This record gives sequence, structure tokens and C-alpha cells, in this order.
Amino acid sequence: GAAEATGDVLVFLNPDTVVEPDALAQLGRTLSDSAIGIAMARLRLLDRPDELNSGGTVLHVSGLAWAGRFGEPAESVRELEDVAAASGAALAIRRETFAELGGFTEELFMYQEDVELSWRAHLAGLRVVIDPGADVLHEYEFGRHPSKIALLERNRLIFVLTGYPLRLLLLLTPVLAGGELAMLLLAARRRWFRGKLGGWWWCVSNARWLAGHRRQTKRIRRVSTRELAPLLTPALDPRMVPLPRGTGFVNRLVQPYWSLVRKAL
Repeated sequence: GAAEATGDVLVFLNPDTVVEPDALAQLGRTLSDSAIGIAMARLRLLDRPDELNSGGTVLHVSGLAWAGRFGEPAESVRELEDVAAASGAALAIRRETFAELGGFTEELFMYQEDVELSWRAHLAGLRVVIDPGADVLHEYEFGRHPSKIALLERNRLIFVLTGYPLRLLLLLTPVLAGGELAMLLLAARRRWFRGKLGGWWWCVSNARWLAGHRRQTKRIRRVSTRELAPLLTPALDPRMVPLPRGTGFVNRLVQPYWSLVRKAL
């Protein structure tokens, strides 16, 4: 669809969304600011419209991502705010910017492609924002089918391996390695172990593509690694799913380590 579009602004919407009047026009107006690369709608829950589905996607240092501010009052987002990543459920981007950033990566279909596009916008020095003047309702439910979790995990690895600058990747190696071990154990307990191994195998089998994709991403970069660091959080605290036991302990370990990493960047 994006390849065939001729308008100046592209809008991507999930099929389970309901767009409020003037929301799309408002997103277009927001993108008239050339400093803004991507504008997402204020996503409200369809069955609880006074509450947020997402106030912007949160991005963990490990590459995990989730809907931020889930369940908070929708009116808590009253002004244009910068976010780490825009939700692909309802986002707008200038057509020329979409092309310059390389569009959505087809190999990621599906999951995480909106996170990667947002990260690329940040790499290019562009803002990613949530617009409270553009409301979209979303019939949201976080499904936990093993196939979905396996794809999320595979695509998280692709994003981290191709999107993180080398210095950041090296400094985060202990966290990333520990995260992989934890995910492997979790996958074994929750019966998506084969899917987790499949993600690793995909990356090994497509090592040449990963290297090329990383080079492509590197060419977009216009900002320093230090400038990217505030986009990442060391705390795992999604509100839409129950967290595994031990998450609090992991957070207490990762937070001081991330502070050291930021000083080293």
C-alpha cells in the first residue's frame, strides 16, 4: 500500500481500530514540522475509552518493547510528547521520510517493525511523538500464543543486532547474554522453546542479510550513541501482562549497570 500511495503523508492503522473525527488530519498537521519524523495517535482502549492503550512504546535495553502507560487515564497525555517508539496500530509518517528510512522491514513481518522504524527515525535525528489531538480507539488484547511470542523474540534479536551501534552492543553484552538465557528458560517453561531456538537459527541462517541490513541502518545514523541512550529503559515493567518471578531482582541488577554503560558511551 505504501509503495502505491501518492499522498504526502502515509497513515498505518490496525484493522481493529476506530478513528475519531479529525484524527488523521491532525496527524498530518503535526508532520508539517520537519523535525518530526513519526507521529502516533493517542491510542485509547475501545472498551474503556477513558484509558490509554498506549502512550508510546517503551523500549528496554534488551530490545523488548511494550505499550507504555497502559491503563492510565487518556487525559494524562495532554500535549505533544516525545516517545521512544510509535505504535504501529496508528501512526503517520511523511511518504518521503518513510522512503528515506527504508520503510518497514519485510523480514520482520510481523511484530517490532514499528519499533525499528521509530529507531531509524531517531538515528536520523528526527523526533517521534504522540499527538493528543489525534484519538484512535483500539480493540486491544495482548495475545500470548507461542507462535506470536517466538516471532517477537526473533524480531527483537534482529532489531538489536542490526539497529544498536557497535559500542552500545558491546557494552550491553552481559545484559543481552543474560536476557537470552532467561528467555530460553522461560521458553522451556511456557512451551515455546522450539520457537526460541528457531529465532536463533533464523539469525544464523540469514547472517549475510543481517550484516547487510546493519550496514543499511548505519548509513541512516546522524546522532551519537549517547544521544540514543535516553530512549532506552533498564526497567522491565509492562502493565498488560503478569511478569515472571524474579523480574524485580533483574531490574535491580540492570539499572546500576545501565548507569555505568551510559557513562561509558
